[in-house]
Amino acid sequence: MESEILIGVLAFPVLGACVLALLRGRLQDSFAFLLPALYLLVGIQAVVTVFKSGSHLAATLTRLPWLDEAGVFQLRLDALSAILLLVVLIIGFLVMAFSIGYMGPRNREHPVVAHEGNARYYFFLSLFIASMVGLALAGNLFVLFFFWECTTLCSWALISHYSRRPFSVMAGLKALIMTHVGGAFFMIAVCVLFGLTGSFSFEALRQVSPEARVVIFLLLLIAACAKSAQVPLFTWLPDAMEAPTPVSAYLHAAAMVKAGVYLMARVIVESGELPGWSGSLMAAAGLVTMVVGLIFCFYQDDLKRFLAFSTIAQLGYIMLGLSLFILGSKTGYIAGVFHIACHSVAKALLFLSVGFIGMRLGVKSISRISGLSKKMPVTSFCFMIGLLAVTGVPPFSCFWSKLTLVFGIFNLKGAALPLISIAFYAEIVLAFLWYLRVGQSVLFGQPSEAVAAIEHDRLTAGTRYMNALLVGLALLTLFMPLIVYPLLKAL
Repeated sequence: MESEILIGVLAFPVLGACVLALLRGRLQDSFAFLLPALYLLVGIQAVVTVFKSGSHLAATLTRLPWLDEAGVFQLRLDALSAILLLVVLIIGFLVMAFSIGYMGPRNREHPVVAHEGNARYYFFLSLFIASMVGLALAGNLFVLFFFWECTTLCSWALISHYSRRPFSVMAGLKALIMTHVGGAFFMIAVCVLFGLTGSFSFEALRQVSPEARVVIFLLLLIAACAKSAQVPLFTWLPDAMEAPTPVSAYLHAAAMVKAGVYLMARVIVESGELPGWSGSLMAAAGLVTMVVGLIFCFYQDDLKRFLAFSTIAQLGYIMLGLSLFILGSKTGYIAGVFHIACHSVAKALLFLSVGFIGMRLGVKSISRISGLSKKMPVTSFCFMIGLLAVTGVPPFSCFWSKLTLVFGIFNLKGAALPLISIAFYAEIVLAFLWYLRVGQSVLFGQPSEAVAAIEHDRLTAGTRYMNALLVGLALLTLFMPLIVYPLLKAL
């Protein structure tokens, strides 16, 4: 029964992708809402089963005879994978539901006539959810690598969705190439591990010599840096904002960029002892990425690109937190995993709010938007909640994960404590001040020409549905820490 649950969690999004590709019109819209809800319900059932058992679930899909026992295609659900699974399915449901309103004729920025291209869009988005589910449930490095590459394929297709725009096609190709750089290092690491142990299992990382373990760890770290847009392999992510905004929301909140940090979270706990310098290297990469991401935020006029660089900085937080486990702070590691979940809802809220703003106004330029709260009060409220949440203002989600990271940093000893603390606190303060400035510029003051040209929310069809989704996400910025807290205790 337990193995059937895991297989169902993975199989439903794959089957749903095929169904959505065949449907058209209102029937397609209805299933685009109902199917992700079904994915979520099955996933919650699996997570509840794990929580009640106090252990983990496992399932074997098939074997690869030419690789003997090493080639078992296994799924596993434990506390760590359950956290990512919930993020993937909750955000996936909300993004698919938001897409119903976004991918239509009322979208002034990218109007869709007669559902043109929507079958392809929903197919790849549902397949993207399936790929992330498979990645979260991966029972060994072979399976993780397989779904890792599936996410790369789906992201390329979705970033390039507006295929008549040359820059969209180039952005998709750039994401494909740069993330494949990480995929190549991942493949080398998997081959090295198999060559030394004859196994792809996570536990095999403990069977190799300390020197070989470090080499494999560094190869996987490079892979994670490419996937999670860490410096210097980060430039594909801002360009990926050419994708439809719901795709951008999923890409940043629950998919591609979270795959890299999840890989490191899994590898660090499964590897056993690693040398301190490897943790210092990973922490340095996270700190540099935090600072670079913040600096680029200062120069953005497009709201989506502003949020993209914000995501890069937040991924630096996660990398920093995970690296602290190697330096002797398990609290820091828990904070990194915690931030995966807390950041997901805050960033999804921001992106979907910006998506609705662009849908109504036809523009996303910070310099061309002001006084938005007078015409779109609910969206403006949700956007501000997202800004407060992502900067760590209590009682919203990222406050709790960042507070846990502060405790994790305090557990360090020696020179690492002041070096990490100074950069960390400086980034938090500067980000908070700049994000507030952006919020004040966009939401308050006299309505700009673009804002003045639209009708008030209450006079516009379809706004209640979109606003309800945004309010739901705003509530999740309060409740997501409570949802994942029991799982964090089991790490």
